[in-house]
Amino acid sequence: MIEKIVLQNFRKFKNQTFEFKKNIVVLYGANAQGKSSVLEALYLINSGVSPWASMNEYVNIEQNSQIHTRIETIENEKSYVYYRDEKKRIYKINGKNVKPQTFFNKRAATIFNPEKIDLLMISPQQRREFLDDTISKYDYEYSTLLKDFKKILRQRNAYLKKLSKLFYEQGIVAINDPQLNFWTEHFCLVSAYILKKRVLLTRELSVKEYSIKYRSNIFFDGRKISNTEYLKECIEEKLEQSKKRDIATGYTNVGPHRDDWDIFKERDIRKFGSRGEKRLAIGKLVFQTQDIVFNKTSHYPILLLDDIASELDILNTKKIFDKELLNKQQSFITVIDYNSLPKDILKNAQLIELNGS
Repeated sequence: MIEKIVLQNFRKFKNQTFEFKKNIVVLYGANAQGKSSVLEALYLINSGVSPWASMNEYVNIEQNSQIHTRIETIENEKSYVYYRDEKKRIYKINGKNVKPQTFFNKRAATIFNPEKIDLLMISPQQRREFLDDTISKYDYEYSTLLKDFKKILRQRNAYLKKLSKLFYEQGIVAINDPQLNFWTEHFCLVSAYILKKRVLLTRELSVKEYSIKYRSNIFFDGRKISNTEYLKECIEEKLEQSKKRDIATGYTNVGPHRDDWDIFKERDIRKFGSRGEKRLAIGKLVFQTQDIVFNKTSHYPILLLDDIASELDILNTKKIFDKELLNKQQSFITVIDYNSLPKDILKNAQLIELNGS
């Protein structure tokens, strides 16, 4: 449990301390008082990245000299410090410098806000990142796998552009080019692992109220999803079919970077659901990912709910802000008026006002 957070040169806070005494914390107050910034800092020190900003945007803008930010949390009698300036990032546990993998071991956070809901409903890239972010919380090698995939995809695309230029200038279709084959081989292997992990997660997310259907441009037998070598062969076959098109366009047209997923409850929620149905569906998925991470790691990510109540009607607010769901992990909620929350939540919550902090 996070008992205290100290923010130095972070957003509007030059030097601010917040102490947390309960498992459910409600931060309330008018807009532009720093409620979301507190959640951002909590997310940052538990994941290493901001949920909605580049690496330096969260530094306090009123500084005249050294540009830096420092976040410290006290958790179970341990001190965790994240420090960032223009040149370096430093991670400390109990005053000792540690590597990022040590600092973030068994640390994770999930953030849920109206903007994220909209992005998940509109953007295929955000839907892919939703799956990837969840997998990374329980499979610590997956983040490295994603970085490798992006590098390989970038290299393959760069070479495809050269072959595309050759095609348009000289009419040569270099479908058996050795270097293209080299990058294709690596692409297929890494893609197979990503495809397997994503499909298995969507199946876990489909066991309750909603059904998640993964849409891939790779044709494969779903009964063989755990067979990485089989998936690699399926991707190789599809890439071979797409090779001329890839050369013509100078881009890899098939693979995990083009996949998507849909959410169903009797109908396609993304296409036919109302605004409230979409928000409720994504909220339920978020809580499911919390349980999935716990089942695989024996710990829950902290849960950060940013201004969700303002986007839901009374009935759906009660469905999202379920006391049992919130108490599974330490939960932080931001609202303008805490009276918009269910009374049984408020009975067990710590209220922190941020007006004029």
